[in-house]
Amino acid sequence: MTPEEKITLIAEALDIEKDQIKEDTSLESLEEWDSMGTIAVIAMLDRRFDVHLTVEELAALKTIGDIAALMAEKQK
Repeated sequence: MTPEEKITLIAEALDIEKDQIKEDTSLESLEEWDSMGTIAVIAMLDRRFDVHLTVEELAALKTIGDIAALMAEKQK
């Protein structure tokens, strides 16, 4: 999966345009990274990559790139 495909999946989960985010975009800077956005990303990761995040792993996500890296790690 290309970096752009990952960005597209993340944008879809957060219900925003993909051109609004880049890998270095801070999650805290996004209005959409609220409780519903967080749940949507968790659900997408679970459904598409069989990723089950712990509270610690979720807290470690700081940027869009962190989510994309997790996707890449689970893709292997």
